[in-house]
Amino acid sequence: MFIKKMKIKGLKKFKDFRIIFNDRINVLIGENEAGKSTILEAIDIVLNQKIFNSASTFEQYFNVENVLRYKQNPSIENLPKIEIELFFGGDEDLDHEYFNGFHSSSNKTLNSGISFTYKFDENYRELLESIYDEEFTEVFIPTDYYIAEWVTFAGRKYINKKTPLKNVLIDNSIRKNNLFDSYSKRIFNNNVGIAERQNLSHQFKKNIHNFVNENEEQLNIKNYTLGIDENKTVLENLLDLKSDGVSIQNKGKGKENLIKTEIALEVDSDLILLEEPENHLSYINTRKLIEEIQKMCGDVQIIITTHNPLIVSRLNLRNTIWINDGKCDSLNDVPKETANYFMKTDNMQLLNFILAKKVVLVEGNSEYILLPQLVKNSLGYSFEDKNIEILSGGGITYKHYIELSKVVNNSLLVVTDNDGDQETVDTIQELNEKFKSSTVKISIKCSDSINEFTFEVCLFNKNKTNFKNISDEKSGTKAEYRKIKCDKNLAYMLKNKTESALRISEEKTYKDSILLPEYIQEGIEWLIQQ
Repeated sequence: MFIKKMKIKGLKKFKDFRIIFNDRINVLIGENEAGKSTILEAIDIVLNQKIFNSASTFEQYFNVENVLRYKQNPSIENLPKIEIELFFGGDEDLDHEYFNGFHSSSNKTLNSGISFTYKFDENYRELLESIYDEEFTEVFIPTDYYIAEWVTFAGRKYINKKTPLKNVLIDNSIRKNNLFDSYSKRIFNNNVGIAERQNLSHQFKKNIHNFVNENEEQLNIKNYTLGIDENKTVLENLLDLKSDGVSIQNKGKGKENLIKTEIALEVDSDLILLEEPENHLSYINTRKLIEEIQKMCGDVQIIITTHNPLIVSRLNLRNTIWINDGKCDSLNDVPKETANYFMKTDNMQLLNFILAKKVVLVEGNSEYILLPQLVKNSLGYSFEDKNIEILSGGGITYKHYIELSKVVNNSLLVVTDNDGDQETVDTIQELNEKFKSSTVKISIKCSDSINEFTFEVCLFNKNKTNFKNISDEKSGTKAEYRKIKCDKNLAYMLKNKTESALRISEEKTYKDSILLPEYIQEGIEWLIQQ
């Protein structure tokens, strides 16, 4: 059993949203406030009947646009409402009579699932119409007359005791009140059968009863007898998770997160919801956590929200779902070769690449250090002004980033070296022609001259007068590079790439006067237009 699809209407960020899940691992990414947590919360609301099962007001859960529309034209028909549907897959063991039917938004197709609605209760229509007939100055949402309903697609009233998916939600992003009690209770209920739970509860109450009887004399005080409040003897409410004899409440937050996640993976669950599992974890422990997920997920469906690129890459890019602007995009179309490449590399800039709308990808440290300043000097604006992200490919081939860019549909400028190879120049020109005739927004830039085989040569040729004394930093620099004679200042820059880049970016002699090589300037100007 797994969640195949979910539809959300009117809940927080989501006016009209749908998402299709993988049957095993799902990694949700997106900017802050994109709605990743709301997706987990929506699942919890439907399966476990959370939040909307009390008499509290829930106005803060309505979609802002729907609230505004109502306040601009208050009427019963314009009242905001929340609708969530969960569609199940792999339902061989499902109670078809209870969950299967046509009571869903796809009412012409037989589906398995549960729908939740939070809406105005029509039983109060006459009363509310009389309120709207009166003049009132403050427009409010009459949630006192709202009703929350859980109904299966078979049209049956749903109660969470009949949930088809044993599930656990672990929120490592914040520490909520009673977090450990509710978490321990969920682990207990998911991992211990009903008969065993009943027996344990019976034994617990029996021992308490024996304790009271055996200490009756000490518990008699004047005209009263001290007893045990039966409401406080519910076993589930007293459970506490321990590791090595120490409550996880008293361990460090990082260790606490690891333990909670590991236990969740070990218990008999069908669905595990993980909210930012990397929180408070070191790099090493994050890798350990990922290994646990990979090793123990088995047939369990896992839905993870994260801001950690290591989790995204190691759990396979093709399992990633990008939440953006009230919609979602699966990265399942990323080629396997590209996904495997990122799985094998601890690429800490991967999320930046996916989330950025415009990216400059450079080969090495020199370009990464210098380009922001060179752009300011040559074009009069900064990358930040134009919402451009600069990333370093670290000397690796850029083809995997190009394949990823085609899927996430961002604008990508690749700045690379031609390595003195005419075939490389020709290949790049052919690729650019293909990009121009397609819908992708990708451009690769290198110098057209094979004599300008790397960035430092191009930079030197553009700014020769500025660099005429730069080699003085290391007197005795030979006027040659790889046994080929050249200007000694250029030789210094080629032999000390990072060092010279740092000097150029910091020293007044160079900082504000060095300009971009033409091929890079052309590329930046192209990127701005996208």
